[in-house]
Amino acid sequence: MAGLRNTSGLPLLFLLIIVFLIHLFISPFTKVEESFNLQAAHDIIYHRLDFEKYDHHEFPGVVPRTFLGPLFLSVLCSPIVFLTSLLNTPKFYTQLMIRGCLGACVMGALWHMQREVRRQLGSTVAGLFCLICASQFHLMFYSTRTLPNIFALPIVLLAFTSWMAQKHGAFIYLSAFVILVFRSELCIFLGLMLLMSLLSRKLGLLELFYYAVPAGVLSLALTVSVDSFFWRKLLWPEGQVLWYNTILNKSSNWGIAPFLWYFYSAVPRTLGCTLPFVPLGLLDRRMRFLLLPTVGFVLLYSLLPHKELRFIIYTFPVLNLVAACGCSLILRNYQKSLMYKLGSLVVAGQLLTNAAYSGFSLYVSHHNYPGGRGMQALHSLVPATADVFVHIDAYAAETGVSRFLEQNRNWRYDKREDLSPESLEMKRYSHLLMEYNTTKILQLRDTHQPLAVIEGFDRITLNMFHFPPFSVQLEKKTVLLERMDEPEKVK
Repeated sequence: MAGLRNTSGLPLLFLLIIVFLIHLFISPFTKVEESFNLQAAHDIIYHRLDFEKYDHHEFPGVVPRTFLGPLFLSVLCSPIVFLTSLLNTPKFYTQLMIRGCLGACVMGALWHMQREVRRQLGSTVAGLFCLICASQFHLMFYSTRTLPNIFALPIVLLAFTSWMAQKHGAFIYLSAFVILVFRSELCIFLGLMLLMSLLSRKLGLLELFYYAVPAGVLSLALTVSVDSFFWRKLLWPEGQVLWYNTILNKSSNWGIAPFLWYFYSAVPRTLGCTLPFVPLGLLDRRMRFLLLPTVGFVLLYSLLPHKELRFIIYTFPVLNLVAACGCSLILRNYQKSLMYKLGSLVVAGQLLTNAAYSGFSLYVSHHNYPGGRGMQALHSLVPATADVFVHIDAYAAETGVSRFLEQNRNWRYDKREDLSPESLEMKRYSHLLMEYNTTKILQLRDTHQPLAVIEGFDRITLNMFHFPPFSVQLEKKTVLLERMDEPEKVK
């Protein structure tokens, strides 16, 4: 208790940075959902104004995305990338730097938020808030993922902090920018905060328009000008995303979930053992005011059939803040009775349990990128001087392969999606990185032979007669094939 009171913000920042770096280095690869922003950052850094080589021309995705996030990270990392290029460092380390810079932005926003929490609610609540955030897997894991939601996350946290501090100008500018550039659905979350400020008369209509009009015009002008330049056509990316996902409801093509899925699945999984302390935190009336727009956003956003945990990731720090207030209530009364002493042990126990769950989940995630592991195997097993023309199938591309893993400039990498194992063109490739499929491997047995098999996460099994009672089962996920004989060159 005394330690939390005396803890300054800086050690809490170091804690958050250390934890997110552990997640980054243990799980360094990315999935297909992150590919646009990651490939865009690669192209900006390495291709610069040679737009013909940009990945998004060949793989534009279902809807266009803004280049502002990747552009910001590329500029941020460019001095370090320049130095590492002089040392001929593999591009893979640039991928880590890009993701690390994004994670640092998220951690900086969390730290800024805890400073305002410290000012309004005290150092104990601020310290507990950081400890709870650091102990949770999903918040730390996603903090370095190059998803539009994560690009939006630090801006949302800064906007929320400004709203807490009643800095209406900063709140409105940040809100307009993040809504128009990154995630349009945040108009619900941030709009509810704005509505509460209007209803409580902390913000007037004239003041709202004074800030909102220039904020909206500048944000829209910025994204339209930059993205029209990169996409080579007049474009407002987030406007198209809003139309596709919400108006046309095409996002449901990727699956639907029940209306209450966020409440009974996403939130409990993310908060873990911290969840019971959220109702306790509501004993403080100030927390009810903060929680109202959070619950309202999740409730209204649940109307959209397609649901993913990352869609509401902005709400988890707010829920953690309310839970930290509940934990603080117990710790402040530690000396009063045995019940409070036991409650203090529960507060410490939930942090340790969350941390243990995070460690286990991180171990699982480490084995969840067989495509990226396959690319590493290719570069470690095949000499850099060899004449390599590798085909990467869709499964491998979706499970860890990125352009940052294309280490050798004299090698050719191909991600064509219109080939089948029976195709004569498969003979052109010296190597094939593909999903482990016995049938396809047999179809290619006359031309290619397995060079490496990569295992990945398959399932978790329970056995109550062993300790620990659960284990992670790995299965063959990807295979690296090598051509056996040099075929005649196809003209």
